Amino acid sequence: MRVVRTLVISDLHLGQEGGVSVLTRPRPLEILLGAIPGYDRLVLLGDTIELQEVGASDSVPVAEPILRAIGAALGPDREVLLVPGNHDHLLIREWTLARGESLAREDVVPLDATPLLARVVSWLAPAKVEVRYPAVWLTDRVWAVHGHHLNHYLVPVSSFGVLHPRHRQERDSPRRPFEFEYLPSSLPRPGMRDGLPPPRWHDHVLPKQLSPVMSRLLDAQMRRHALPAMAQAAHALETDADYVIFGHVHRLGPLARDRTSQWLGWDRRQQLLNTGSWRYEPVVSHRTHPPHPYWPGGAVVIAEDGVPRPLGLLDACSEDDFR
Repeated sequence: MRVVRTLVISDLHLGQEGGVSVLTRPRPLEILLGAIPGYDRLVLLGDTIELQEVGASDSVPVAEPILRAIGAALGPDREVLLVPGNHDHLLIREWTLARGESLAREDVVPLDATPLLARVVSWLAPAKVEVRYPAVWLTDRVWAVHGHHLNHYLVPVSSFGVLHPRHRQERDSPRRPFEFEYLPSSLPRPGMRDGLPPPRWHDHVLPKQLSPVMSRLLDAQMRRHALPAMAQAAHALETDADYVIFGHVHRLGPLARDRTSQWLGWDRRQQLLNTGSWRYEPVVSHRTHPPHPYWPGGAVVIAEDGVPRPLGLLDACSEDDFR
């Protein structure tokens, strides 16, 4: 498979209440649009539009001009791969339900699978658009998935739970993709808050001055529980990739200071990488400085050598650029 220069980003959460998506701010959007021409392909790896915590009528007007700008920056000679996550699962929910047990591990979604998906695809013109779910091969060594499958292995069922005791020592038998979709514990459903609590909750309960403590606690949970859960999900789906790229937990990595051993799959050969997010969350990033795992603007890039690497696209920004 020919290696295509690829930029992978996820968790834009366009339209989320409180304005936490940094792409609604001029400088972050300008930086992303300026970076896009350096790649042949853009991958939007889930939670592009916020359709879980707020309704489409509120989030779509915010998302449309930003996605149109991204499509214009890509132009007709570049492609965009859209992989829905749990917060924008509404884009393909009806199609997924209809697929049922026939849902493939790397399925091709019709561009008009739902009316809302067709609208999103039209905004990304003139770029060539493909929609895949639940995952996609980016090269013959690199597999990408939003990552909400890991919720199935955590208690409570969310990306911020702890690893279920029965999964600490046992490896899951192979699972078919639809089993993750329709088990009550992992079905994306309205009202389930997978990210950090909404910003208004932060303002009243968790002051941003606690961000050093909160980011350390969140990072410990991610390393000890979410990463093993993602490794287990990839194993259960019988993914034999050398690299697994995922989003969902909003934590860019592995970074230089991270322990490499914590970012390995079940066979200790598979490398996990996370895209970070494009959300500004003061409770974990206030008065921090990049490179920081929860600084907005994370990405994973694949160059000509085919090796994916994490990258902080907004590391030159300050907090003032996000407010």
